[in-house]
Amino acid sequence: MTDENPTEPTNNEDSDALQFGPTDEELAKELKSYAKALREEFARETAEENSTSGLTEPVSNVEKYTRQFFRQNLPDAAAQIVWLSCNSDSDSVRLRACQIIIKEALEDARVEGDPIKDLLSDLKKIPTATNKNTE
Repeated sequence: MTDENPTEPTNNEDSDALQFGPTDEELAKELKSYAKALREEFARETAEENSTSGLTEPVSNVEKYTRQFFRQNLPDAAAQIVWLSCNSDSDSVRLRACQIIIKEALEDARVEGDPIKDLLSDLKKIPTATNKNTE
């Protein structure tokens, strides 16, 4: 029998390998516990959503909820586009944001009529000196 000090490493192969942190088995066990907790959290949130919304099949209303989500976040998205048009470091991002702003700002005018065509037609109607001479 040999007197081995427990603090001194032995000549086993196990002691030669340095161990830092948890073992693979401990990591796998921890991963399984996280996965289980995540599944339970998702199941609980889904149950709460179903009970509060009164829907039996929320998957059938995906488009409705997606559009509602977009409508709810529209002010933030518009503010972000305006911020990007003024503050982005990229010229292409600023240009694209400005194009979006101009397109949306002119959308109401297009519904009422094309403002440029209206302006040109108004200019044609204004009598000029050459029109007076020909009459």
